[in-house]
Amino acid sequence: MAKLSQLPLYRQVMREVLAEIQAGAWREEEALPSEIDLGARFGVSQGTVRKALDELVVEGVLQRRQGVGTFVTGVRDYLAEAGFSSLTGDGAMAPSFELLGCVKIHAGEALAEMLGLRRGATLWQVRRLIRLQGRLIGLEEMLLPEAQFPVLEVRRIRELKCNLRALCWLDFGVRLKDGDLRLRAVGASAVEAKLLQVELNEPLLQLVRLARDFDGRPQMWSVAWIRTEQVAFEPPPGGTG
Repeated sequence: MAKLSQLPLYRQVMREVLAEIQAGAWREEEALPSEIDLGARFGVSQGTVRKALDELVVEGVLQRRQGVGTFVTGVRDYLAEAGFSSLTGDGAMAPSFELLGCVKIHAGEALAEMLGLRRGATLWQVRRLIRLQGRLIGLEEMLLPEAQFPVLEVRRIRELKCNLRALCWLDFGVRLKDGDLRLRAVGASAVEAKLLQVELNEPLLQLVRLARDFDGRPQMWSVAWIRTEQVAFEPPPGGTG
């Protein structure tokens, strides 16, 4: 492993492990070699490997199974793993997603600042509807910089069931992690009211997340609006991951 003096050694190992996973050396649900073998592979100590793997476990890239080993996890779709349940007590239901569109827009001042871009930079705007048993209950909008992700194809987004995190990882080698989730009650704007088929200013639950890459650079801003008059929302296990 080529040493990058500006990075701590364990973070260099993290990068190497991510690169190997992205290249297909270890696939989803496949076990990694032992820490000793990885140390020999990367030319570092077992302790350095352990620290790197611990960090990747925290970030949701890997999963430790007691007495078995360390395994590669899939790329989570936050809303697909969230809990949606009827207020009548029917139990949790799995959502489905419908792609509304994928278009280019230009970043205003606020978005540009959040994503670390210049004002007017080109963004991909991807919108999807969220349904429970066919009933429309939400909308999500995701924004990504075109400079980092030059080609987004509708066919590919649908193929991955609208999981943009998986697309960023599988097609561009960019693994994303979220910062804090922000939840608040908002009134439906004209856009949300039209797409969600609700009245203007009807109360909605808004979920805001900013996903960064492993170098800390902001890469995807997402906002979801959930109708909660008949559905309860519960964040997925493991937080925003």
